Amino acid sequence: MFRKYLLATMFATVLTALGVAQNGPKPLTNDDVVAMFKGGLGESTVISAIQSQDTNFDISATGLLQLKKSGVSPKIMDAVINAAGKHKAAEDAAAAAKAAAPPAPITTPQVTAGQPSILIVEGPQKQALPAARTQIVQTKAKVSTLGALASDGSLSQAMSGITQSLASAGMMKGGAKLASTAMMANPMLSGAMMAGNLFASHHKQTVTDVWAIPGQKSETVIHVVQPIFEVHYEGIPGINADEYEPVLLKLEATSSNFRLVGATEARQDALQATTADWGMYSSFVEERVSAQATKVSAGSYQLQAGSALAPGEYGVALRPVNKDKKFAGSSISQNTGDGLVFNSIWSFEVAQ
Repeated sequence: MFRKYLLATMFATVLTALGVAQNGPKPLTNDDVVAMFKGGLGESTVISAIQSQDTNFDISATGLLQLKKSGVSPKIMDAVINAAGKHKAAEDAAAAAKAAAPPAPITTPQVTAGQPSILIVEGPQKQALPAARTQIVQTKAKVSTLGALASDGSLSQAMSGITQSLASAGMMKGGAKLASTAMMANPMLSGAMMAGNLFASHHKQTVTDVWAIPGQKSETVIHVVQPIFEVHYEGIPGINADEYEPVLLKLEATSSNFRLVGATEARQDALQATTADWGMYSSFVEERVSAQATKVSAGSYQLQAGSALAPGEYGVALRPVNKDKKFAGSSISQNTGDGLVFNSIWSFEVAQ
């Protein structure tokens, strides 16, 4: 009679530990293992139960010592530790899959007909990058690299004044980022205006014209380290699309809340000239990033970063194929014709 009672008790213990399928079995715990072992189940039976069921074991030092004090055999403890490892690996894999989910789509701004536009390709999706117009600031500093120029005191002073003007006009917003639509709607400030009184009496002297956009960070953040872009600038009135090609640039942030795009030395009144005789790009300083530009048709390219981009600020720009191309300073300062193309920048941040 006692033997039958013992067998019934053991059977009930197994059902409790393993659960009944239709009731949704709960994960095995340390207490379940102790109950099965003390209930008289063989070592191999307990190990089989551990290997075939979902588990939620405590394998901390306290948990393992408690199993040992309960008399659980070393082989069963090894099975508990292995099962806990598999459970942790499954959780880590699920977390990694969730982290690798596609980022939220980039907001698509309105693309204006007759103006250049750039799409970033992320798998099957194509989203438009917002365009900004560079501001031009003049400084006495000689240009060698954008990094050196970024720390120039006179340039920082001039840019600080522009930042205040833009903030007053509502063109800077939270986080010191650029309100792209506002920037598009306003004319570019001319170099002569920004220079103020620094060079008022020396119209022929040589200065450095600096192209920059407000804000230390772009509003567009991408999580692709080797992005692909579709570049379109066909059909722009007065522009020969074959004279330009897309390039990828590294932007240099300044303490005065700007990102430098490029710079060149020129006469201080060059931006006022109406004659197309300024070969400004022949000595233009910028930080090009290795990229492959594949021409699809006139004014249509696919641009891909040549290697993985480090975290930071970047931009896509249109540059003359021939570095000796001549510009009229007034078209640059007024954002018209070739100036509209050259001054456009599509910035983005590569996330950490």
